[in-house]
Amino acid sequence: MTLFLTSSHTIGWAGALNPANGLIDELRSALTHPIRCVMISSFPDDVEITDRMAWEVRECFENADLAFDHYEVLDRRTVDQAERMLSEANFIFICGGHVPTENDFLKDIKLKTRIKRFDGVLLTISAGSMNCADNVYSPPEMDEEVLDPKYKYHRKGLALTDVNILPHYQTLQDMVLAGKHIIKDIAIADSQQHPIYCLNDGSYFLIKDGITELRGEALRINKGRITHVCSDDERKLLKNGRLTKITLKN
Repeated sequence: MTLFLTSSHTIGWAGALNPANGLIDELRSALTHPIRCVMISSFPDDVEITDRMAWEVRECFENADLAFDHYEVLDRRTVDQAERMLSEANFIFICGGHVPTENDFLKDIKLKTRIKRFDGVLLTISAGSMNCADNVYSPPEMDEEVLDPKYKYHRKGLALTDVNILPHYQTLQDMVLAGKHIIKDIAIADSQQHPIYCLNDGSYFLIKDGITELRGEALRINKGRITHVCSDDERKLLKNGRLTKITLKN
């Protein structure tokens, strides 16, 4: 399996596929034709949102000359077909949205078990990337979650990586919920338990053959400290919690 853990795969919201940090080139190299895609919804019970996302995903790939030969959407309407759909796909796309809602749906479709047999390309965005971790870091996304003392900050995920991602850092760095700053008051405190990688849109982790690479602008929050760890057009190998710059030969 080749895994792309992205903050966002597009330029802006629902824009064109983002070529930053070699994403499109890497996708062209990894995807095999015919492309048989399954899009997994992050809002499985909201038909309107799911159908809009499905259209946007298909369009951005078509505009990048990566048209799908077969395309299916996995949400509550098609959950009884999950096993067949996933077994026939060679490209799985997991949407972004509300982490807990998506996490519950991934459990409903038994994706953690079924993904073990998958040998294609998995592209995830935002919440989808967060839910790929074994121990998912799920910070509050709404005021009421910040105020809820029973809100769960950690959930079991797909166990495809031990990397905890906080996407859309360019937006989150200034966000406040219920009087608490997402980064300064929440993420920094939580980083005492595990490092958190903050990705700007256009940055991603590429995992292939057991090797994890970080591509593009990123910061790491660890034990209360925020450190800039990677820049755009830069590649770093992540191994045993350490990042090492990859120098490409001309």
